[in-house]
Amino acid sequence: MAELLESTMLVCFGLSWPMNLAKNIKARSAKNMSLQFILLIITGYIAGISAKIYTHRFNYVLIVYLLNLIVVSANVVVYFINSRYDRQAQAANAQLSKELSGHGTPAATGNTGNTAETAHTSAPFQPSIHEQGDDEMQTYRELNSITEAGGVVLFGSNTFAALPVGELSQAFRITEPIYNRSVRDIRIDQIERYLKVCLYDLNPRKIFVNLGDIDILDENVDVDNFISKYEWLLYMIHTKTEASIYIVPIVSKSPAAFKINERLKALAAQTGCKYIDVSGVFESQRPTLRLFELMKVHMRNHPINFADAMEVGTLSNRQIADTPNDGQASAAPGLQKDVAYAKH
Repeated sequence: MAELLESTMLVCFGLSWPMNLAKNIKARSAKNMSLQFILLIITGYIAGISAKIYTHRFNYVLIVYLLNLIVVSANVVVYFINSRYDRQAQAANAQLSKELSGHGTPAATGNTGNTAETAHTSAPFQPSIHEQGDDEMQTYRELNSITEAGGVVLFGSNTFAALPVGELSQAFRITEPIYNRSVRDIRIDQIERYLKVCLYDLNPRKIFVNLGDIDILDENVDVDNFISKYEWLLYMIHTKTEASIYIVPIVSKSPAAFKINERLKALAAQTGCKYIDVSGVFESQRPTLRLFELMKVHMRNHPINFADAMEVGTLSNRQIADTPNDGQASAAPGLQKDVAYAKH
């Protein structure tokens, strides 16, 4: 009887480890893992197994000890794998920050008074890694209760999550309601659990999607798999909402981003979504303002009139001195094609 109770204790205690292992594998980050704690648990299991061997009590309880030890030890392997992902992310963040800040330094722009401002506006494109849980979704649920149907929704990862939408909307005189429902550090294979709260419950008129800035941190990212999951996302949005879908490509100069963005442009044409060319962001002194400027012309619920154009043009010239052309976003060829996912 004592052995049965002991094995029951071990089973109940050990059930938490497979769930913890799955959570750590999915997180792809060692930020919330403690190697010391894991090693302490392993030491405890080894002590228990040693006690069984010392007393020559070879029974099914020993098997339970061994199974728990194997699962806990797997967390050590995952810890080092996730630590490698963290190092890759830090290196990619540093490279991305260098790419963006390189266009905004006084030497590059000839403007010696914008150093602090340039550093501030580069920040939205520096992904940070932390766990997103139910607390953030609860906040979005509360905010959804006071939103208006038929608004504009931004749904993405770190690039969108850092956009100060309220200030930008006010600065560019956008009267349509805009809601940012982006989730930091989200990957393309983690989106389904967020769609109801972040998109469906809002009943939006337009949806701007920007995903992939976290996925490309993996040097072995599977582009075909990413595009397949992106297409499935577009299909789900199409079947659950009446919104027009705008694809905002990955804001990065990395080779992986270039490959994915080329595929996203083709995917937009195939699915009837609209593709927003954001290549001008890297040519701007202030990438945050430039990115929003490229999207804003698609956010309005009415055609832009002469007064709006004059007002926005004045603002753009004042705040984004190096904006090329007229600040309009260029549409990808074929986006007017009426195909599967188009909303008209």
